[in-house]
Amino acid sequence: MLPAEQSPQTLSPSLWPAFGLGLAAAVSNGFARFSYALVLPAMRESFGLSYAEAGWLNTANALGYVIGALSGYWLLRWRRPSELFSAGLCMTVATLVFTGFCSSLVGLSVARLLSGIGAAWAFACGGALIAVRYQDFPKRYGIATGVFFSGAGIGISVSGLFVSPVLAVTGPAGWMYAWWVLGLLAALGSLWPLREAWRVHGGGNSASAARLPLSGLKSALLGYFIFAAGYIVYMTFIFALLRNRGLSWQWGTAIWVVLGAGVSLSPFVWRRALKDMPPELVLSASCATTFVGSVLPLLESSLAACIVSAFIFGLGMFIAPSSVAVLLRKSMPTELLAKGMAFFTVVFSVGQAIGPSLAGWVGDRGTLDTALLAGAALLLASTLVPLVGYLLPAGAGRANS
Repeated sequence: MLPAEQSPQTLSPSLWPAFGLGLAAAVSNGFARFSYALVLPAMRESFGLSYAEAGWLNTANALGYVIGALSGYWLLRWRRPSELFSAGLCMTVATLVFTGFCSSLVGLSVARLLSGIGAAWAFACGGALIAVRYQDFPKRYGIATGVFFSGAGIGISVSGLFVSPVLAVTGPAGWMYAWWVLGLLAALGSLWPLREAWRVHGGGNSASAARLPLSGLKSALLGYFIFAAGYIVYMTFIFALLRNRGLSWQWGTAIWVVLGAGVSLSPFVWRRALKDMPPELVLSASCATTFVGSVLPLLESSLAACIVSAFIFGLGMFIAPSSVAVLLRKSMPTELLAKGMAFFTVVFSVGQAIGPSLAGWVGDRGTLDTALLAGAALLLASTLVPLVGYLLPAGAGRANS
C-alpha cells in the first residue's frame, strides 16, 4: 500500500524516478562489485594473488551478498524497505573507501564482505521501491524495472572511464587510489537514489510475516541461481583475459564502457518483452543472450569479437533480475515484494558466491579461457532450466491462467 500522504497523482509515470533509484544499482553493482575486475590485475600483481585467491575476493563479496540478503529478509519484518535501502547504500559507499586502506588478503576480504551486505540491501529493496513507485502505472512497470536494474551499466561505464586511467598513471601499486576514486563516485551517485527512496517508503511491513507464495516459481528460482554462478565468472575475469591477450588499457577501458552501454540500453531493447512476454521466457532469453556474449571471445580472439561480446553480454545481464522482478510482481502482493526480492536475492547470492572461486580453481588447473568456458556452460544451463519449467504442463497452465 502507498503511504497515506501520497496519492497516485504525486507519483509521476515518468521514468526519471526509476533512473534516480537506478543509480543505487550503479553504486552497489557497477562500482562495488563489477569494478573489482578492473582493479584485479593491479591487485594480483601487488599482492601476488593466484586466480583462486583473486576469485575468493569476489566470493567474499558474494558471501556478503548472501548475508545481506538473509539479514534483509529478516529485517524487513521491522524496517521499511526504504530504510534498509538507504542503510545499504551508505554502507556500500563506506566500504569502497575502506577497501583502499586494506593491506592484506584478510582486510580485503572483510571489506569485500561488508560491501556485499550493503549492496544486497540496496539492490533487493530498490526493486521493491520501484514496484511501489509504479504500482498505479502497470504499463510502465516493466520498463521502469529495467531502467532501475540497468543503472548498473552507468556504474560499469563510469568506473571504466575513471579506474583504468588512474591505474595507467599510478601503476599496479596505485590500486588503492582506484578504490578511493570509486568511493567518491559512489558517494556522489548515492544522493539522488537516497532522495527518491524517502519519497516512497516502500509499502510498509504489515504483511511481512506472511509466507511467500512461491508455487510455480521453482524453475525460475533454479535458473536464476545458475545464472548467478555463471555471469559473475565473465564479470570477474574478462578484463584479466583482455590484459592477458595484450590489449592496451585504453582498449580494455573501451570494451568495459561498451559493456556498460549494453546494460544501459538493455531495458529499451527489451522493453516490449518486459511488458508483454511471460517473464519466465524473458529470463531464459536474457540468459541465452549472456551465454552468446560469454562464449564469443573464446571462439574468436580478435578485438572486434571482444567488443561485440561485451555489448551482447551487457544487453542480457540485467534483464535477468528485471524479469524476476516482473515475475514476482505478477505472483505476489505489493507488500510482500521486498521479501520476495530478498528471498530471490538470497538464492542469487549463493550462486554468485560459488561462481568466482569455482572458476578460479578451474583456471589455476587449466587456463583463464577454461575458467570462462565453465562460466559459459553455466549460462547455457540457466537458459534451459526456466524454459523447460515454463513449457512443462504446470508452466503452460500458469501461462494461460
